[in-house]
Amino acid sequence: MTTGGNIAARIKWVSKLFTHGRTIASLTPSSRWLSQAMCRDVDQSRPQTILELGAGMGPVTSTIHKMMHPKSTLISLEIDPELHTLVSQRCPDVDVVHGSAEDLEDILDARGIESVDCFISCLPTPSLPKEVNQHVLDVWSRRCVSGVFTQITQIPWWYQSMYGKAFHDVSFQLVGRNILPAGVYHCRNLRADYKSAERQYGK
Repeated sequence: MTTGGNIAARIKWVSKLFTHGRTIASLTPSSRWLSQAMCRDVDQSRPQTILELGAGMGPVTSTIHKMMHPKSTLISLEIDPELHTLVSQRCPDVDVVHGSAEDLEDILDARGIESVDCFISCLPTPSLPKEVNQHVLDVWSRRCVSGVFTQITQIPWWYQSMYGKAFHDVSFQLVGRNILPAGVYHCRNLRADYKSAERQYGK
Protein backbone atom coordinates (compact mmCIF):
# COMPACT_ATOMS: atom_id res chain seq x y z
CA MET A 1 0.00 0.00 0.00
CA THR A 2 1.35 3.46 -0.88
CA THR A 3 2.03 6.19 1.68
CA GLY A 4 -1.07 8.02 0.47
CA GLY A 5 -2.99 4.79 0.83
CA ASN A 6 -1.72 4.37 4.40
CA ILE A 7 -2.86 7.89 5.31
CA ALA A 8 -6.26 7.33 3.72
CA ALA A 9 -6.60 4.02 5.56
CA ARG A 10 -5.85 5.67 8.90
CA ILE A 11 -8.34 8.45 8.23
CA LYS A 12 -10.98 5.87 7.36
CA TRP A 13 -10.13 3.88 10.49
CA VAL A 14 -10.44 6.95 12.72
CA SER A 15 -13.87 7.65 11.22
CA LYS A 16 -14.89 4.12 12.16
CA LEU A 17 -13.64 4.66 15.70
CA PHE A 18 -15.90 7.69 16.06
CA THR A 19 -18.81 5.69 14.61
CA HIS A 20 -18.38 2.40 16.45
CA GLY A 21 -16.27 3.26 19.48
CA ARG A 22 -15.45 0.20 21.58
CA THR A 23 -16.66 -2.23 18.91
CA ILE A 24 -13.40 -1.51 17.06
CA ALA A 25 -10.55 -3.57 18.49
CA SER A 26 -7.65 -1.18 17.86
CA LEU A 27 -6.83 2.49 17.44
CA THR A 28 -5.06 1.95 14.10
CA PRO A 29 -5.13 -0.72 11.40
CA SER A 30 -2.75 -3.57 12.25
CA SER A 31 0.84 -3.09 11.11
CA ARG A 32 2.58 -5.72 9.01
CA TRP A 33 4.49 -6.87 12.10
CA LEU A 34 1.33 -7.29 14.15
CA SER A 35 -0.39 -9.00 11.21
CA GLN A 36 2.53 -11.42 10.89
CA ALA A 37 2.38 -12.19 14.61
CA MET A 38 -1.31 -13.02 14.21
CA CYS A 39 -0.31 -15.54 11.53
CA ARG A 40 2.04 -17.56 13.75
CA ASP A 41 0.14 -20.80 13.08
CA VAL A 42 -0.50 -20.27 9.37
CA ASP A 43 1.44 -23.07 7.67
CA GLN A 44 2.72 -22.48 4.13
CA SER A 45 3.64 -26.14 3.75
CA ARG A 46 0.16 -27.65 3.90
CA PRO A 47 -3.49 -26.79 3.14
CA GLN A 48 -5.43 -25.44 6.10
CA THR A 49 -8.83 -24.01 6.84
CA ILE A 50 -8.31 -20.57 8.36
CA LEU A 51 -10.99 -18.45 10.03
CA GLU A 52 -10.52 -14.74 10.75
CA LEU A 53 -13.04 -12.83 12.85
CA GLY A 54 -13.14 -9.05 12.39
CA ALA A 55 -11.36 -8.31 9.12
CA GLY A 56 -11.48 -4.54 9.57
CA MET A 57 -9.64 -2.97 6.65
CA GLY A 58 -7.94 -6.24 5.82
CA PRO A 59 -4.28 -6.01 6.95
CA VAL A 60 -4.38 -9.37 8.72
CA THR A 61 -6.57 -10.84 5.98
CA SER A 62 -4.05 -9.82 3.35
CA THR A 63 -1.14 -11.22 5.35
CA ILE A 64 -2.90 -14.55 5.90
CA HIS A 65 -3.62 -14.81 2.18
CA LYS A 66 0.00 -14.13 1.29
CA MET A 67 1.39 -16.58 3.85
CA MET A 68 -1.01 -19.50 3.52
CA HIS A 69 -0.65 -22.58 1.33
CA PRO A 70 -2.17 -22.07 -2.16
CA LYS A 71 -4.79 -24.73 -1.44
CA SER A 72 -5.77 -23.37 1.96
CA THR A 73 -9.25 -22.00 2.57
CA LEU A 74 -9.64 -18.60 4.24
CA ILE A 75 -12.96 -17.31 5.56
CA SER A 76 -12.90 -13.78 6.92
CA LEU A 77 -15.82 -12.22 8.80
CA GLU A 78 -16.64 -8.50 8.98
CA ILE A 79 -19.85 -6.99 10.32
CA ASP A 80 -19.42 -3.38 9.14
CA PRO A 81 -20.79 -3.07 5.56
CA GLU A 82 -18.32 -0.40 4.44
CA LEU A 83 -15.32 -2.25 5.85
CA HIS A 84 -16.64 -5.46 4.31
CA THR A 85 -16.66 -3.77 0.91
CA LEU A 86 -13.14 -2.39 1.41
CA VAL A 87 -11.59 -5.68 2.48
CA SER A 88 -13.44 -7.54 -0.30
CA GLN A 89 -11.84 -5.19 -2.81
CA ARG A 90 -8.43 -5.47 -1.16
CA CYS A 91 -8.58 -9.28 -1.00
CA PRO A 92 -10.75 -10.37 -3.96
CA ASP A 93 -9.67 -14.02 -3.71
CA VAL A 94 -10.79 -14.35 -0.08
CA ASP A 95 -14.25 -15.43 1.06
CA VAL A 96 -15.07 -12.26 3.01
CA VAL A 97 -18.40 -12.71 4.76
CA HIS A 98 -20.59 -9.78 5.74
CA GLY A 99 -21.93 -11.05 9.01
CA SER A 100 -21.74 -11.24 12.79
CA ALA A 101 -19.81 -13.58 15.06
CA GLU A 102 -23.21 -14.47 16.52
CA ASP A 103 -23.90 -16.32 13.25
CA LEU A 104 -20.52 -18.08 13.11
CA GLU A 105 -21.93 -21.59 13.38
CA ASP A 106 -24.36 -21.03 10.51
CA ILE A 107 -21.65 -19.39 8.37
CA LEU A 108 -19.37 -22.41 8.73
CA ASP A 109 -22.23 -24.87 8.19
CA ALA A 110 -23.31 -23.08 5.00
CA ARG A 111 -19.80 -23.68 3.62
CA GLY A 112 -19.66 -27.29 4.74
CA ILE A 113 -16.77 -26.55 7.11
CA GLU A 114 -16.63 -28.93 10.05
CA SER A 115 -13.17 -28.09 11.39
CA VAL A 116 -10.80 -25.11 11.41
CA ASP A 117 -7.00 -25.24 11.61
CA CYS A 118 -6.33 -21.58 12.50
CA PHE A 119 -8.79 -19.54 14.55
CA ILE A 120 -7.73 -15.88 14.40
CA SER A 121 -9.73 -13.22 16.25
CA CYS A 122 -9.39 -9.49 15.62
CA LEU A 123 -12.61 -8.82 17.51
CA PRO A 124 -12.73 -6.38 20.45
CA THR A 125 -13.43 -9.23 22.85
CA PRO A 126 -13.54 -7.19 26.11
CA SER A 127 -16.24 -4.92 24.63
CA LEU A 128 -18.47 -7.62 23.17
CA PRO A 129 -21.55 -9.03 24.94
CA LYS A 130 -20.74 -12.13 26.96
CA GLU A 131 -23.20 -14.14 24.90
CA VAL A 132 -21.27 -13.40 21.71
CA ASN A 133 -17.94 -14.30 23.32
CA GLN A 134 -19.40 -17.53 24.66
CA HIS A 135 -20.72 -18.45 21.21
CA VAL A 136 -17.32 -17.79 19.64
CA LEU A 137 -15.57 -19.93 22.25
CA ASP A 138 -18.19 -22.67 21.88
CA VAL A 139 -17.54 -22.83 18.15
CA TRP A 140 -13.78 -22.65 18.68
CA SER A 141 -13.81 -25.48 21.23
CA ARG A 142 -15.72 -27.81 18.92
CA ARG A 143 -14.17 -26.94 15.56
CA CYS A 144 -10.59 -25.74 16.01
CA VAL A 145 -8.29 -28.75 15.59
CA SER A 146 -5.10 -26.89 16.58
CA GLY A 147 -6.47 -26.03 20.00
CA VAL A 148 -5.11 -22.47 19.74
CA PHE A 149 -7.23 -19.32 20.05
CA THR A 150 -5.30 -16.36 18.60
CA GLN A 151 -6.45 -12.92 19.77
CA ILE A 152 -5.16 -9.46 18.87
CA THR A 153 -4.74 -6.69 21.45
CA GLN A 154 -3.43 -3.13 21.48
CA ILE A 155 -3.11 -2.89 25.25
CA PRO A 156 -0.19 -5.22 26.07
CA TRP A 157 -0.79 -7.56 29.05
CA TRP A 158 -3.82 -5.57 30.26
CA TYR A 159 -6.33 -8.34 29.52
CA GLN A 160 -4.12 -11.33 30.29
CA SER A 161 -6.00 -12.11 33.51
CA MET A 162 -9.30 -11.86 31.64
CA TYR A 163 -8.20 -14.46 29.10
CA GLY A 164 -6.90 -16.51 32.00
CA LYS A 165 -10.48 -16.76 33.24
CA ALA A 166 -11.40 -18.62 30.06
CA PHE A 167 -8.19 -20.57 29.30
CA HIS A 168 -5.72 -22.52 31.40
CA ASP A 169 -2.76 -21.56 29.19
CA VAL A 170 -2.29 -17.98 27.94
CA SER A 171 0.89 -16.66 26.35
CA PHE A 172 1.48 -13.13 25.11
CA GLN A 173 3.61 -12.04 22.15
CA LEU A 174 4.59 -8.36 22.25
CA VAL A 175 4.88 -6.50 18.93
CA GLY A 176 6.88 -3.39 19.72
CA ARG A 177 7.21 -2.21 16.12
CA ASN A 178 3.50 -1.48 15.84
CA ILE A 179 2.53 2.23 15.70
CA LEU A 180 1.22 1.73 19.23
CA PRO A 181 2.69 -1.17 21.26
CA ALA A 182 0.46 -4.15 20.66
CA GLY A 183 0.54 -7.89 20.69
CA VAL A 184 -1.12 -11.25 20.35
CA TYR A 185 -2.55 -13.68 22.88
CA HIS A 186 -2.18 -17.37 22.05
CA CYS A 187 -4.63 -19.26 24.26
CA ARG A 188 -5.07 -23.00 24.88
CA ASN A 189 -7.08 -25.37 27.05
CA LEU A 190 -10.48 -23.82 27.61
CA ARG A 191 -11.61 -24.00 31.21
CA ALA A 192 -14.57 -26.30 31.81
CA ASP A 193 -16.28 -23.60 33.89
CA TYR A 194 -15.67 -20.64 31.57
CA LYS A 195 -19.43 -20.04 31.27
CA SER A 196 -20.01 -19.68 35.00
CA ALA A 197 -20.43 -16.24 36.53
CA GLU A 198 -16.90 -16.03 37.96
CA ARG A 199 -15.41 -17.10 34.63
CA GLN A 200 -17.33 -14.64 32.44
CA TYR A 201 -15.31 -12.26 30.34
CA GLY A 202 -16.38 -9.52 27.99
CA LYS A 203 -19.02 -6.86 28.57
